[in-house]
Amino acid sequence: MCLRSPDGIGSANGLSRAIAIPSRASLLPVPRPHRHLRSPLPVCILTCIYPYLAHTCYPDLRVSSSPCSQSPPAEVLHSELQLAPQPARCNLKPYAMTRGRRATNEQVPCPHCGIFYKKNGLAAHMRACQRQGRIAADGVRLAALAEAAREQQLNASTGSSSAGPAVNNPLAQPPVAYLQRADWGAVNDAAMYATAAHGKPLTADAEKSWTELCITTSANAGDSDDQYDRPPQLQYEAAEATAGAGPLEAVFLDAPSSESDSSVPSTPPPGETLHLPTFRPPTIYNAPAELIEDDFLTVYHPHARQAPTIHHFEEFSRARPDPDPTSVGSAPWAPYQSLLDFKFAEFALEASLNQGKINKLLELIKSIVESPSEFTFETYTDVKRAWETASTIAPAYEKHEVKATYHNKDYVYTMYCRSLFEWSLSLVKDPVLAPKFNWHARRLYKYNGTAWERFVDDPDTADAWWNLESLLPPEGCPLVYTLYADKTRLSSFGSKKGYPIIARINNLPVEIRNSSGYGGGQVMGFLPIVEDEDEEGKSTFTNFKRAVWHEAFWHLLKSTKLWAETGYSVKCGDGITRLLFPVVLILVADYEEQAMMSLTRGAGGLAPCPVCLVEPDQQRILSIIPTARMRDQAAAEQILAQKGHVSAAILEEQLRPLGLRPIKNVFWQMPHCDVYKALSWDRLHAYHGGLFSDHLFDEFQQILKDLGRPAIVQVNEQFDALPRWRDLNHFMNVAKITFTDGTKYEDISKVIVPASYNVMIQYQSQRGIQLEKCLRRYIVLDVLAGLEVHLASTLQTYATELVKFSSAIQVCHDIHPEKSWNFPKAHTHQHLIDDIIAKGVTKNTNSKPFEGSHVELKDIYGEQTNFKEVDSQISQIEHHISIIKILRARIDTLDDALHRVGHKPEEDSKADPFQFHHVHLGARSNPITFAELEAQQPHDSDLRHFRIPLQNYLSSKFAAGAQVRISPHEEVSEYAVIEARYLKVDYESTVTWRELTDHLRCNPIFQGAPRYDYILYRVDDKTIGFAQLKLVFIYTFRQAPLPLALVRCLKPVRSRSAIDRELGLLRLRPHDTTEFIPVESILRGAMVAQDFGTDGHYLAIDTVDGDMFVRLRQHFPGRDL
Repeated sequence: MCLRSPDGIGSANGLSRAIAIPSRASLLPVPRPHRHLRSPLPVCILTCIYPYLAHTCYPDLRVSSSPCSQSPPAEVLHSELQLAPQPARCNLKPYAMTRGRRATNEQVPCPHCGIFYKKNGLAAHMRACQRQGRIAADGVRLAALAEAAREQQLNASTGSSSAGPAVNNPLAQPPVAYLQRADWGAVNDAAMYATAAHGKPLTADAEKSWTELCITTSANAGDSDDQYDRPPQLQYEAAEATAGAGPLEAVFLDAPSSESDSSVPSTPPPGETLHLPTFRPPTIYNAPAELIEDDFLTVYHPHARQAPTIHHFEEFSRARPDPDPTSVGSAPWAPYQSLLDFKFAEFALEASLNQGKINKLLELIKSIVESPSEFTFETYTDVKRAWETASTIAPAYEKHEVKATYHNKDYVYTMYCRSLFEWSLSLVKDPVLAPKFNWHARRLYKYNGTAWERFVDDPDTADAWWNLESLLPPEGCPLVYTLYADKTRLSSFGSKKGYPIIARINNLPVEIRNSSGYGGGQVMGFLPIVEDEDEEGKSTFTNFKRAVWHEAFWHLLKSTKLWAETGYSVKCGDGITRLLFPVVLILVADYEEQAMMSLTRGAGGLAPCPVCLVEPDQQRILSIIPTARMRDQAAAEQILAQKGHVSAAILEEQLRPLGLRPIKNVFWQMPHCDVYKALSWDRLHAYHGGLFSDHLFDEFQQILKDLGRPAIVQVNEQFDALPRWRDLNHFMNVAKITFTDGTKYEDISKVIVPASYNVMIQYQSQRGIQLEKCLRRYIVLDVLAGLEVHLASTLQTYATELVKFSSAIQVCHDIHPEKSWNFPKAHTHQHLIDDIIAKGVTKNTNSKPFEGSHVELKDIYGEQTNFKEVDSQISQIEHHISIIKILRARIDTLDDALHRVGHKPEEDSKADPFQFHHVHLGARSNPITFAELEAQQPHDSDLRHFRIPLQNYLSSKFAAGAQVRISPHEEVSEYAVIEARYLKVDYESTVTWRELTDHLRCNPIFQGAPRYDYILYRVDDKTIGFAQLKLVFIYTFRQAPLPLALVRCLKPVRSRSAIDRELGLLRLRPHDTTEFIPVESILRGAMVAQDFGTDGHYLAIDTVDGDMFVRLRQHFPGRDL
């Protein structure tokens, strides 16, 4: 047992303070006792003195029955953490009387932190503030000493002789690493050690090394009377090696740290470089000698008890094992009577068939069914009965009442939702999904030939999960949620709305959790919609709607609160029992919903950002590092705790500068959840459907309107003249059009600069030219924000581009001051880098996968309900759909296993004769002669007598100077030449290092128009080039197929004007003649457009996707692409 602060993780400044009681728990981090209680006390005595301690000495303490081992150690945070002393928060009701003093409600501000406190308790609070300030300063000093000792240890281990006092070398003994810890901040493991080899697990000795953990007091703590208030130091101590085993062969990982980690100021030093301490490469001792470029290093969280592993590029895989097919049984469609019954019920849901349609379909099927013994459905009632029988497979929706009072009148709202925790347990226990779950944080590194580079993608590779797991008991496993909520129109005219809550589990791989299938996003319930036209716009009614929202959301969260504190032991689908701690790590929503979740006052408040306290007139000013103070959940709770004890005017005076509403936030009740940190930047609404659509593109259209109709017509024609590109919408009219789909705005933004910049120059529009520069800066930010893997270098690039964008916007404002750029979506991307570091890349926080569910809900409303009690009906149908997804996953698992059993390996070994390395040639012609090929396109000068330059090419490449002769009517082999008009090119992404595919055309008539795509191809080992496909064919040369492409190469223009550099234009000039290249030299497709501003020039569009952007920056450095 121990006394612990109310939040279970320490006081507001992140330093753990608890009174430890001896227990038989394993040696784990145990905070030091208070200086007035230097020896452990019996539980009975502590219970008696607890009220006194709670009110006088330690107002933030409470009794907890959890073992002391669960109290997290303290740590000095990296420089993003504000080390200024913060007041301790108190969830206990203040006493009406204190000994020897008269009770009073008078409130006065603390001179150290500014928070209002009752006058009687101010003195004690001021002492606590001073003590916490000394603690923070001591922590900085001790960390600096630890860093100096670590450097001396490293010098000693490498044999260098540096001046200074001698320090024992821990590498000569079982490794010892010192680490300062704190809650939620970036946990920076100063050292980890374990045995590792290429993909090999821990040995018995190495596994034992993880078991010894203890707390000691720093030798450098000093003799101050306040030494017991100082943070303890954590030592990871390796157990003694087995006697006689000799020195322990180990890989010693000195985890990411920096000099600024040890003695950090409250904010990082100014400059243009990001402060990314957890991205620094680890130092590895006794590493495998065969390290090569592109090796991958995986460092697991200590709670995982897994050794770091190193894999070569071709061996590295993130794939999770497949489920055991025997776990689903021989009849995975149960409780349906047969597989045929299940398929029919599944079809009825997918087709959105109502009762009348199902009955009619059954009448038709009955007359033609071939297996009447298997097909048992006869009426809709039979189908409905089967749905109801299967409904117990997953938790059902329940009806809840939400009661609230407005103007002394009671209101009752109905809400349908299912238990969030019960739903997640149903997935955890399912043997089909169980192998896919990941339970522990990890850090991933890629070797660049000289050093390890850390990269992040999924939430489990980022910092917040790692820090969260460090706060849990060693046996605890986080069950990590992403929650989303947003209103949507169910009817075509918007008269009927829905308010779905959707959840995803981040322990599952992204391809599962971001899908609409089993294990993907699940509608958990529907929030009540509060509307009253007569009251809209009144602040009291606005507060009332938010109070109802948070009261209703509690019905979803309350099932997880208890287990988030204590953990829930469950036997998972893989047969392993785990202690799960449910945690809300990510909240996804557009800006309006984020204001609802954070209870901020929106764009009209004095602090409009839901994450920080930026002032309204400073929102367009961006910097490398956020300059505005971050929101403090503990401070907000303290202010709201005064509600009912101070007047509404005093409370409003404290809340208004913070932009907060006088309502208790439902997320404050969730352990390990800081709502301001959980709120995440949403690329869809912040960029595509916000900053671009509502501001940049709107300004673009307004400028065209002012330039007149000729400019509008010219821009529309140039957009239509752009080449087609797979997965990119093609537009013929953009000057006056509007969309409701953010994807269309994203596609417009990718090509808007090359399609329109010349018009602004032609009309000499200074405002338009400056806007084009802003658009270029924006699209670069968007491409970088959308990368699916981030390194420290890409984050630094984004930060640099952010400042360039801010400067360009400032010039725009100077030219056209009537347009205001101070709005929230011009500011929120200031926090994107912090989000990526904490929660992974933007695909984890993008609302785009969630909004796909809106379409399904609209279909259900329009085709399967009677438009009455809609929430109840949609909830019931959603439940049936979730059951169908579960059973479909089980059936597919069994089908896959049966297919593998009956599948013959030799079927896969058959080589595709038209697959040449990574390029597949399709849409092939029959074998024809060269004369026939040339006759097919007589007006194409590039193909006229092209066999002659082909002879020269073959002679120089394959005949050692001897002349090769090709007859125009040659048919000496199985075929002379085969033309291919389609290419499928597989290539390795420079962003994710995974395989991607481009689909290219080289066709004189494709969908009614010629289509000759552009490519990037390998010129030599260091050079790439652009080319346009003119002909792709296979020629039999010396009895072997030789795939070749006739191309027209394009050479980058070396001299670039200032406007080209500012707009990121990469100009290309085509060669006068064509040439032949091997098909295998094609790297990928490229989008190249005609330059409408200069005749004979073309523009390479680098923003078409992340790989193209990164690839061109690598091969054309210094061009400011």
